[in-house]
Amino acid sequence: MNTCQTCRKSFDDSETYEYRGFMFCNEHFDEGIEKVDYKRNDVSEVVEHSVKSQRRGEFINNLSKYGHKNVASDGLPITKVTEPQILKDYENGIL
Repeated sequence: MNTCQTCRKSFDDSETYEYRGFMFCNEHFDEGIEKVDYKRNDVSEVVEHSVKSQRRGEFINNLSKYGHKNVASDGLPITKVTEPQILKDYENGIL
């Protein structure tokens, strides 16, 4: 049994379709494709902006800490960044 992401009804495996990890019934499949694609674009933009701003902030706040060997080709430090909540939600199947 699978649950449609749009209508939240349960269906047999043969009555649902999967798109990029999200399950939809036949009635909501086309709408689901649009939702998932929109969400993926949104997540991509937010993650890109978040990573850049975190790296800029880290570089500005800790300028003396980073030498030439800890800096990427774009001039910002190579650091571990925090994942934004929108990415965590998307990976957990929340549209």
